Amino acid sequence: MAGRLRMMFLGPPGVGKGTYATRIAPKLNIPTISTGDLVRAEIKQNTELGKKIKDYSSQGKLVPDEIILTMVRQRLQQTDAQKGYILDGFPRNVSQAIEFDKIATLDTVFNFELPDWVLVEKLSGRRVCDSCGTGYNIADIKNGEYVMPPLLPKVDSTCDKCGSDKIIQRADDTLEVVKHRLQVYTDETEPLIKYYADKGILKSFHVKKGLADLPRINAMLGIQEDSKL
Repeated sequence: MAGRLRMMFLGPPGVGKGTYATRIAPKLNIPTISTGDLVRAEIKQNTELGKKIKDYSSQGKLVPDEIILTMVRQRLQQTDAQKGYILDGFPRNVSQAIEFDKIATLDTVFNFELPDWVLVEKLSGRRVCDSCGTGYNIADIKNGEYVMPPLLPKVDSTCDKCGSDKIIQRADDTLEVVKHRLQVYTDETEPLIKYYADKGILKSFHVKKGLADLPRINAMLGIQEDSKL
């Protein structure tokens, strides 16, 4: 995989691309770049871009592609991104991809696949500690090739990290919202599969066991099996 480190992880909400990216990127000595993280950083630092983003958010509007692309361009210019990077969840649609092609080139796009019924179970099963943000999942998926055990607190209803008993389901993880998010992905983001396939840089990966699939992903990336992730 040497020389081909400029990557994008593509896939629907709940497929695990962010989790995979945060474990794989350090082993390749490249950063994970998430537009969500970039947005939060701009707001926290109260930059001019951050102020514009807050204005759009307060009006219930989506952040324009121009602002997103400006943030990404600035991030790619930082030293740690010179050897490569993993884009997590960006570009979000074909129009963003076309504009991104004007500022950078991707070598490989990994498309992570899971059936909708698994995604619905995983997303609606997510729970989070309301005090410290530690994540859990009550979904216990055992169906044919799909084996994804739950991630539960060691002590029932008590956060392992801070001891709080306030482990909740976030509003955006309710069944109705989850189904809407998956439909938005199908309508807006899924066309990227064909876009990158036509460029000859798409590699598809069928998720079966969540984190336990990491060795298979490592093999595709040329990461040694004894690497600790």
